[in-house]
Amino acid sequence: MLSKFIAKLFSLHQNKLFAKLRPVVIGGLILLLSGIGYYSFHSNDEVKRPVPQQESEVVKQDGKIKISANTNVVQKIIYTKCNDEETFRTKPPDNLVGLNFNQVQKIYSGWSIEKFDTKEVEMTLKVDSLCREHANNMFIGIKDGYVAVFYGVPGTKAIVKEVTKISVNGLMPQDVQELHQGLVVQSKEELLKTLEGMQAR
Repeated sequence: MLSKFIAKLFSLHQNKLFAKLRPVVIGGLILLLSGIGYYSFHSNDEVKRPVPQQESEVVKQDGKIKISANTNVVQKIIYTKCNDEETFRTKPPDNLVGLNFNQVQKIYSGWSIEKFDTKEVEMTLKVDSLCREHANNMFIGIKDGYVAVFYGVPGTKAIVKEVTKISVNGLMPQDVQELHQGLVVQSKEELLKTLEGMQAR
């Protein structure tokens, strides 16, 4: 095809019209060949570029990657009502050994798997409740000048359960001091009895 094109050019070379257009045609040919050369050079260059490999395959759904008995399983539970997290790091139970990503995802359907390789599997579960520390503990303290009931243990991570109508202004100084420190209660009965006693004062 190229030889026919060149032969056609030579036949046009004899023509007077071609003599006038020769610089334009030659310039066009040079541009065309330059463009083809540039494209072929760079398209081959892109094919040959190596893709950097990551050390661990993060959430690959590759059926070849399977959990072994030595894989670390990291499970993080996020409690949305108190924003606390619990992290458990264990070796896989026997029923997980030999499973790939899709098989593990079926078993842990509510979990989000962030990392899956032979060294480590990381997964997260969001739970719409309080963590054990907040759910199993309550104390009485002060919120905005009123007696309040808190989930958890006294400290910065406590969560307000309820603010009562009992003003601290009507309490004895010793009671106010105890409330500032946090008065831990062991049961709902103890909580109600303590609040009734404060209300009566």
